[in-house]
Amino acid sequence: MVPGASNNRNAYNMKKNLIIGAATGYKYEPMKYFFTSLKKINFDGDVAILVSDKIDEDTKNNLLAHGVILIYIKSSSISFSRKYAQSRLWKIHGLPHKLLFKLLNTGKNKLSKLSKYVKIFHLISGSRYCYYYDYLLANKNKYKFILTTDVRDVIFQADPFAALNDDVLHFYEQDDAIRNNSYTSYWLKHGFGKKALAAVIDKKSICSGTTIGSIDNMMDYLEKMIIVQAQITPGITGLGGFDQGVHNYMIYNNYFPGADVIKNPTGEVVTLENLDTVTLTDNQELVNQYNKVIPVVHLYDRYPDLKLKALL
Repeated sequence: MVPGASNNRNAYNMKKNLIIGAATGYKYEPMKYFFTSLKKINFDGDVAILVSDKIDEDTKNNLLAHGVILIYIKSSSISFSRKYAQSRLWKIHGLPHKLLFKLLNTGKNKLSKLSKYVKIFHLISGSRYCYYYDYLLANKNKYKFILTTDVRDVIFQADPFAALNDDVLHFYEQDDAIRNNSYTSYWLKHGFGKKALAAVIDKKSICSGTTIGSIDNMMDYLEKMIIVQAQITPGITGLGGFDQGVHNYMIYNNYFPGADVIKNPTGEVVTLENLDTVTLTDNQELVNQYNKVIPVVHLYDRYPDLKLKALL
């Protein structure tokens, strides 16, 4: 055995897992099941959520009562990016943005500069990756695995990290091909052009709402998300949800060799676009075709009549 290997393994096993998401525009009630379902499965890792620095007291107190780590985002920053998107000025600022990217994409601290740029001009759906990166960079030695996730429409049936190996990066397919997913198609075309869209049109759309990775792989993923978003700012600044276009483009253009794209709903996450691929058990849990409980249920709110144990 390599000297110190046992100690290193023990230190690694003592690290926590992290679930991190963004909820800057939500009050507690619409997203409460995210937190109550985590409590039901006795999740023992950290939960960190991006919130506005003007979060209302009721929401703040409820999140703190669940032990959530609050990452405060300046409301002025959120407001500026929203107003910029609504103004449509981004449509005529293509050349200045291209020049800005060239200026910022130099030097040892280029990632920091590009991150600040994305935070200013991109909606929170895109800039959240910058804040996730900042938090992980400051707390890298604390965590083993990370789940980046949407919040309002996600619940938990089991620990999503329980079956993971040491070195993973998992992306999660949706049911439809990109050609049949109008949103992903739109975001890809505006961000990368018609040729880029045509090259992946028959591949499955991959949801950017949930991604799981070991700490180093997740840091690499977030770095690349920041850089590519900054690079294509002229085409996507005003498009909410465009991060899924970036997500799909990078995955299908081999930015993450060795990563696994998981077929829906065989892995840790089900993106619940229809009920045909899952079964509701007598215990009121959703299982996949292998009769395994699916730890994370995304888009559960599309089925208000679905009686799940996690919602009780």
